[in-house]
Amino acid sequence: MSCRLSGLMPGRGSFSTRRAAGFTLVELLVVIAIIGVLVALLLPAVQSARESARRSQCSSQLRQHAISAHNFHDVQGSLPPLCTTAAADKYTVPPKFRAATGFTLFNWLLPFIEQQPLYDKANMNVGTNVGNGAMFQQVLKVHLCPSDASSPSGKGATTNGGANNWAITNYAGNYYVFGNPRGGTNAERLEGDNPFAAIRDGLSNVVMMTERYGTCGSSGDPASASTYGNLWSDSNSVWRPVFCINNSSQTPAALPTDGTYPACRMFQVAPNWIRGCDSSRPQSPHPGGIMVAMADGSVRLVAGTIADTIWAAACDPQDGNPLSNF
Repeated sequence: MSCRLSGLMPGRGSFSTRRAAGFTLVELLVVIAIIGVLVALLLPAVQSARESARRSQCSSQLRQHAISAHNFHDVQGSLPPLCTTAAADKYTVPPKFRAATGFTLFNWLLPFIEQQPLYDKANMNVGTNVGNGAMFQQVLKVHLCPSDASSPSGKGATTNGGANNWAITNYAGNYYVFGNPRGGTNAERLEGDNPFAAIRDGLSNVVMMTERYGTCGSSGDPASASTYGNLWSDSNSVWRPVFCINNSSQTPAALPTDGTYPACRMFQVAPNWIRGCDSSRPQSPHPGGIMVAMADGSVRLVAGTIADTIWAAACDPQDGNPLSNF
C-alpha cells in the first residue's frame, strides 16, 4: 500500500527555507534618522513649554510679592521702606521702622507671604548681620525664579562680602515707589514710608517690582568685588534688592538730564550673569522680555524692545509723562 505524504515531500512545499524576521542595516539607519528628525522637531517645542511653565511660576511669585505689598499697606497705611539704614534713629523716620536696621522691604513683607514664623524670629532691635545672620541664610522658594541659573543653590554665587552664605531673591523693588529719591538725607531717601496716594500717575501705570538675577557680575570672576548678590534680607548697598537707585551715572544717554525722566536704566534680557550683567539694572532670565509687577498688583511681560523713555516713565510714579506701548 502506498501513501502520499505530500507535506513531507521535498521541493517547494513547507520545507522551503524562510529568512528570519529582522532589520537590515539600511532599515535600521533609516529608523534612526527618522527618530532624529522627530527629536529635532519636538525638542524646541518641549523646551518652549518648559520655559513657559517657568515664566508662569515666576509671574505668580512676583504677583504674590506685589499683593503682599498691598496687604502691608492696608495694615500700616503706607508701603514698607526700601531699606532701613543703621542711622535710622538719627532721622525722623516712622517709629514703626525706627528700631530695625539693615532690613529690606522683603523683611517687612514676610508675614504676608505666609512666613510669619520667620518674621517673628527677627530681632528688629539689631542689624541683620548681628543676631539675625543665620536666619536670613534661609532660602525661600517664593523668592526664586526657576529660569535663573545664576544662583542654583538659592544663595549668592559670589564670595564678595560673604554673599555666598546669604539667601538671594530674584525680585527687586522700585526706588521711586518704596524709597524717596527726592528726600533730603540718605536715610530719608531709602526709608520712603510712601502711601499709594503718592503715586499720582496711577497705580496701573507705574512699575513697582521687577525681576533681578540672584548673582550679577561683569568680570567673569565670582569672587570679584564687581560681582554682587541680590539678597532678600540685607540692605547693604551692594546687596539690596533695588532698581532705579538715584545716581546720575545711571541716567541713560538716550534720556534728557534735566530731571524730566528718572535715573532708571533699561533692563537687560537674559545677559550672561557673570560676564555681561549690570548690577545697576533689572535683569530677566526669560527670552524676549522681563516680568514686572505694576503698583496695582498686576503682572505683565514687558518686551525688551521698548524705548528707554517709556521704561523710565513707567518707573517714576510722579513724572506725569504719558505711558504708551508698554
